[in-house]
Amino acid sequence: MGMKYKPSTGPDLYRRSLYTIWKRTVNPPSMAILDAADRESCWVGVKRTNTPLQALTLLNELTFIESARHLATRVHQQNSPTPIQLAFHLVTQRQPSPQELSILKKAFNQYRTEFQQNPESAQKLLTQGASPPPKTNDPIELAALTTLANVLLNLDEVITRE
Repeated sequence: MGMKYKPSTGPDLYRRSLYTIWKRTVNPPSMAILDAADRESCWVGVKRTNTPLQALTLLNELTFIESARHLATRVHQQNSPTPIQLAFHLVTQRQPSPQELSILKKAFNQYRTEFQQNPESAQKLLTQGASPPPKTNDPIELAALTTLANVLLNLDEVITRE
């Protein structure tokens, strides 16, 4: 009791969750939501659930937003003529079907339009997290890619291992 958690900074900022502090049998909230074992008993198999809380965590938790931003920055810096396909391939290791690509392009264009109408929200999104914001000449494009990357990182085939 009385232990205070101090987030890491610098090179330790992106340590794996293996180093997350657990207090006996109470695992960190985001790990509990994502079905981490409760450490009170041994599990042979993996418990599989899909709840709205998991989706909310993956879409809104700062760590996941920052991860999406880094994926978007990587795609943006490669100046690919097909950034949506590149991002999709990076997270799924396959090419999107024509139907998937159509849906993703439509979503990306909607995100871009929203950020063009509200550029301060694009800047706010790009400054989320502890890592320094990326240097870019086109924050609107990067914010739209970040939002799309957040969607891609939440695809069932990305978060669920079969």
